[in-house]
Amino acid sequence: METPFRRIWHHVYSRMLTGIVFVVPAILTIWVLQLLYGLLDGPLRSLLNLFWRPAFGWELPPGVGLVLTLLLLYGSGVLAANVFGRRFLEFGESLLQRMPLVNSIYNSARQVVRTLSRSEQPAFQRVVLVEFPSPGLWTVAFQVGTIQTSDGRQWVRVYVPTTPNPTSGFLQFLPKENVHATSVSVEDALKMVVSGGILAPEQLDMGLSKIDQSS
Repeated sequence: METPFRRIWHHVYSRMLTGIVFVVPAILTIWVLQLLYGLLDGPLRSLLNLFWRPAFGWELPPGVGLVLTLLLLYGSGVLAANVFGRRFLEFGESLLQRMPLVNSIYNSARQVVRTLSRSEQPAFQRVVLVEFPSPGLWTVAFQVGTIQTSDGRQWVRVYVPTTPNPTSGFLQFLPKENVHATSVSVEDALKMVVSGGILAPEQLDMGLSKIDQSS
């Protein structure tokens, strides 16, 4: 027979779980928005305050950097849309590429951004399973392409994300026979990684285990 204390505990516990389902996603959303706001507003506003504070005696209020950053992005897009603006941006780009340390950072960042911004070619081609970090342990990964070595052998380029932060991970070159494609979509796989496996599909179809070398 259930005691009054256990009934109260079950009531409180179930209500807390219900609250977590609704509150935690909202908190994570606010945290991500705050992070983006800090990245877009902070650097430019701090730079402007170096000149603004000595000249006027007060700092620019929060939000100014965000507005100016968005205007800067829009203005760059307008410049890149015409011939003279594109030449001006290309001139600035050539200056960055002549700097020894800056050019490697800039070229890598530009390549990543352009790859991710291509709507016709998604960055992650398919969701796969690989044996990582040791044989017998399977990990969700994303196929990002293929690469051919000098001996003519074709390797699959695979990105293995970490949980719960998929922006960090490991890049691996694997033989195609060691990469097993799945029927899971990229969106569902990202949800599974971020949630630590809580939001996992009920069934994992590995019938597509043959990786096409032309991918």
